Amino acid sequence: MIMTALLTFGYIFYFICLGVGTRLAILKLMGLDTNKRRLSNLLAHGLFVGLFVHVLLLNVLQLIGNHNVLVLAVMILIFLSCLTIILYTVILGDGIHNSTHTSQQQVITITVIVIASLLIVWNSFHVPNLAWDTWTVWLARAKQWYHHGLGVTFVQPQTWLESNTGLLNLSSHYPDGLSLIFYPMLFFSDTVKPILLGMYLVIYGFLVLLMCNRLEKINAPLYLRMFLLVVMYTTPLMVNHLLLPGYADLILAVYILLIMLGLLDYNDQPKPALRLVIIGYALMLPLLKIEGWVWLIVFMFSHSFIMWFNVKQRLLILALMVITFVLWYLVGGLTLITPFGPLVISPIEINLFNKAYLSFAFSNVTDAVLNGLFWQYNWSLLWFGLPFLWLYMIHQKHNKAQQVSHLFFVLALAVILTLFYLTPAAKYAQDNTAINRIFLQLMPCYIFLLFSMLTAIIQQPASAKNL
Repeated sequence: MIMTALLTFGYIFYFICLGVGTRLAILKLMGLDTNKRRLSNLLAHGLFVGLFVHVLLLNVLQLIGNHNVLVLAVMILIFLSCLTIILYTVILGDGIHNSTHTSQQQVITITVIVIASLLIVWNSFHVPNLAWDTWTVWLARAKQWYHHGLGVTFVQPQTWLESNTGLLNLSSHYPDGLSLIFYPMLFFSDTVKPILLGMYLVIYGFLVLLMCNRLEKINAPLYLRMFLLVVMYTTPLMVNHLLLPGYADLILAVYILLIMLGLLDYNDQPKPALRLVIIGYALMLPLLKIEGWVWLIVFMFSHSFIMWFNVKQRLLILALMVITFVLWYLVGGLTLITPFGPLVISPIEINLFNKAYLSFAFSNVTDAVLNGLFWQYNWSLLWFGLPFLWLYMIHQKHNKAQQVSHLFFVLALAVILTLFYLTPAAKYAQDNTAINRIFLQLMPCYIFLLFSMLTAIIQQPASAKNL
């Protein structure tokens, strides 16, 4: 138990140093201000930036071949370089964080997060596995790298049967991000699941701490932040996936919310350092899962739509999009035969040169959607707040960062419903397999927006009284 805890915190320390050191190095090279943060924010963002740098680095190192020793040597060299930069800045520079007095409320928040995490560890030995499967192919891929080298090729069953090259792994068509996070652990312990549980709890704890810090920044009362902690640590859908480190969905959900928090911070202080962090978080999405590309595109559209156009221009663009869609539907879409293959974008199918294909057909999956929202390992009361959140988005005035977050959430929810109602993905709703995990990817985002709304509602009587 003690060794597991030491390995876990050692691994977290590696990521934090990697993130903070890389950030300091980039800022110094660009001649930018250090942009000192609150210590808890600095450590949290250091961890999440470190995870991105680690995954990006190993993706590059995969190109050099199957030399694990060389990969580890490069990782150690970069880690020591980052640690040196941090020590130099702390000892000889002007520091790396705001040395403000830690508030009593911050101590209470961190204490509750630690206690909740310890309770999850204790319960992990007693609670049955609630997931529909125990898909740990990402962990298996990390073990295959450990035994065969980081540059080894993975293939699907049919390809593996027909050729004598490549290793069999059912997740070969997925990005490597999650497995690359697991990979270095195997050099210290063959049984990595206890370390992964600890790492997931720290990642989740830092995310919850950032949520509380952001709510504190907009003057949310302590009792509301404590209620947020209760929700985040008692919603079975999320807690169950804390116990299943073979899944990337919760980590994907973390980075979706991090982008939102980063945009809100940037709206308050538009500094280049924050812009770089947001870009890194956005690039992390497609490195974790295939659907990360979808969320990245939705984020890019939401950001462009809100930031580049005023209200009149947005209404004009929406009108043009609706007219284009109606004409496209009435005409029957577009069909072109090109030297590269067919290009079909019709109400029946999308075929991009035989490289990407998607058919459309309506399936009534309402029961499965409602089950995924209200019953399947979820805290049912949460989604009853959705209509009120929509009204709050429409009737209240928001800054542009909030508008981007709101538009992203609405579009993401629309994409999910379109996916399950109109595409072959309906089968994953009907058999209650993937639908709960897709909703999971938006859960922290939704909960944060809900508590931001509650904060604004609480503040309204006080504002009226001051007037």
